[in-house]
Amino acid sequence: MRFERESLVQFGVAILDRVGVPDDAARITADLLVRADERAVSTHGLVRLLPYVRRIQAGLVNTNPSLAMESRKPGFAMIDADDGLGQLCASRAAEKAIKLTKEVGFGIVGVHNSHHLGMCAPYAEQIAKAGFIGLSMTNTAPLMAPTGSAERLIGNNPLAIAIPRRAPHPPLVLDIAFSHAAFGAVQKLAATGGQVPEGWMHDKEGLWIRDAATALREGIMAPIGAHKGYGLALIVEVLAAALTNSSVLDEVGSLFREPPIHMRVGHLIIAIDPEALLDMSVFLDRVEHICARVQSAKPAPDGNKVKLPGQPEAEMQAQSESLGIPLSEKILSDLAGLAAELGVAMPKPVGREVIQ
Repeated sequence: MRFERESLVQFGVAILDRVGVPDDAARITADLLVRADERAVSTHGLVRLLPYVRRIQAGLVNTNPSLAMESRKPGFAMIDADDGLGQLCASRAAEKAIKLTKEVGFGIVGVHNSHHLGMCAPYAEQIAKAGFIGLSMTNTAPLMAPTGSAERLIGNNPLAIAIPRRAPHPPLVLDIAFSHAAFGAVQKLAATGGQVPEGWMHDKEGLWIRDAATALREGIMAPIGAHKGYGLALIVEVLAAALTNSSVLDEVGSLFREPPIHMRVGHLIIAIDPEALLDMSVFLDRVEHICARVQSAKPAPDGNKVKLPGQPEAEMQAQSESLGIPLSEKILSDLAGLAAELGVAMPKPVGREVIQ
């Protein structure tokens, strides 16, 4: 089914309102979840409403966080998320990073004691749209084993970097985690009876798991590039969590696995003004030169046209804006159950198609 964007945002706001989330925080959270669906990153979209609601109901998320802020040095700030929703806290951190960058040329904002922030890219993009280079990162619940171990100990810890470009181009955006696939991708396979590709998840003995249901219960995700992915995830753990004095490694609660405990993860949001190093027009010229040259690279014999990081998601967003945002039958079924429980009307579709 496809849906008009605002109807999905209003639906998310209504669901969050039923569990006590104030309107501003509910709209920010719902908007960012819908943005993920809009870009076909459905693992971080409205499907996350159900675990968010359950954790709010269990008292593991504070619907009215204080978001106290302190600053020790120019250009830096720390926000105590007070167990608030990650989308709200990270958005506020990006706003503060932009403000600091306008003042001193850079802004580095840590977020302490936060919750799951969804897709990482929007916070870096928020900064890039203000004309600065943006970085956002977070630690997550343990999903991977360090290279040389088969113990689930470290999150797949996403990192997003967004770089402004000349209009009409959207920012150049890299948004990656360091496991072979998102945990949500395994959830989708389990829901459809699919098999987990070899190399994605292993058990505590280090043997590959193919059955998706078993992988959800017991699986440990493998890092991309072995020690390289593990090393990058570990560094993000240090920067996002140790530097913000948040929960680390297996101290972090999971959205899905038992027992339910507080997440209290950390985020690090960074903004950099290119003009602090050179004339902005020169920087933008160089960025456009790089993008144009890369996109003109000769395709491999079995390849397609070279795309820039973030381009596939931007293309899906454009399609969603034209045709409506696609949601699968499984996601709609989960949302319908939640809507019925909380007394919220489901949004009306604008079209139907087969969506895997």
